[in-house]
Amino acid sequence: MRSFKLVMAAVLVFVLVGKAGDLTGQRGKAVEMTLEQVLDLALQENPALRAAKWQKVVSEKKVWEAKSSFLPSIQYVASYNWYEKPMIVIPIHEPMKFPPLEDRIFASQLQLRLPIFTGGQRLAAHKMAKANLAESGAQTRVVKSRVMQNVAALFLQAKELNGKRELISYRLKALRERHRELSLLYKEGRVSEADFALLDANLQSTIADSLQLAASYYQLGNRLAQLVGVKYPILPRTAGLAEGALPLEPDLYPDTTAIDVRLNNPELEKARAQLVKAKALKSLAARSFLPTISGYYTHLYNSSGYEWDPVDEWAVGLTIQIPLFEGGKRIANLGAAKAAERAAEANLDNTLLEQRASLEIAYLKWDAARRRRQLMTSAVENKRKYVAANRKLYREGRISLSELLTQETELLALQIQERELLYAEQQAILDYHVLIGDLNRDTVLKIVR
Repeated sequence: MRSFKLVMAAVLVFVLVGKAGDLTGQRGKAVEMTLEQVLDLALQENPALRAAKWQKVVSEKKVWEAKSSFLPSIQYVASYNWYEKPMIVIPIHEPMKFPPLEDRIFASQLQLRLPIFTGGQRLAAHKMAKANLAESGAQTRVVKSRVMQNVAALFLQAKELNGKRELISYRLKALRERHRELSLLYKEGRVSEADFALLDANLQSTIADSLQLAASYYQLGNRLAQLVGVKYPILPRTAGLAEGALPLEPDLYPDTTAIDVRLNNPELEKARAQLVKAKALKSLAARSFLPTISGYYTHLYNSSGYEWDPVDEWAVGLTIQIPLFEGGKRIANLGAAKAAERAAEANLDNTLLEQRASLEIAYLKWDAARRRRQLMTSAVENKRKYVAANRKLYREGRISLSELLTQETELLALQIQERELLYAEQQAILDYHVLIGDLNRDTVLKIVR
């Protein structure tokens, strides 16, 4: 009875693992999608990416706002006042001739102002707005690159999990068949209880591994949903992706020659834009010490509040403003701007060093994973031959069951390591293309194919 229950449990787990997508779809209303579908949806619906795009729109509007400072401004102001004591309706223009007095007066003016000289403040403000737009654009590309990188990494994990599940399923099938054979022999007293218990232990351990892989696959669905920006799980469909897709196109492999030329990702663009913005801010603070000159044209239109008898007149003139004393405010702003510029320079240096080191690390990870995978592939092939020979010896009764199970478990471990190194190699290639700044939809599809 115990053997029958164990075999049925193994069959059930095998079915569950093999149909994980269907069960998840029934329970959590999950949707299975290909890599192309997930990439397209994520680039449209990812909340962080949408926020970055809207922030870029804000920066674009700020550039237009800065441009508008070069244009003349026109405004119309109207007022109706009720004074305690009578006031003149219009200004005095002739000696000893006073205009009418009223306590209720309608006054209006149309004013046009034209900036003539601002000490370069408008240019500095415009340059700072453009730098801010460049930073927002770089940030949008940073987020977009991260979204594509994370989606690709999850699909690589899904391929790795499915490869392991395939190996585990094959292992379960073999153990289940061996368990059926030993059950018959155990009933006849031809197999010791210790050997049967050892086989039970191997079968239960493999079932536990399959459950862990199935749970990890479900977790990928929720992580993909978070990346895409939807509330339902998305299961990665890897049926159209080849298992072990390496070698890739030659131009996809990491290359560290002329590293400073290759290193041009959005993170560096963002740091450079921040430095340009800091310099523009310093220029703006320095030019606040200079005077400003503007011209104006005003057209007045006044009338008594009792009888509608409007009188209009115009005025033209120049206005000059000379900043003299503001309690050290401008000096403090200039000092803060200089400090911000130095901080931006240090941030750019740090970003460059960080990205350069990350690029070197990505190359070393790829090279190590590639070399290890090649050796592991050879080790798996040799171990497979050795296990096949041991199975023959076991059938002839020349080695024990425990020794055979140990060798089969070691073979499974080597095969799993080979799969892990395969996808570690692809992950390193993916990270490399993120760092050199050329990751796009087509590149992702070539790497995760």
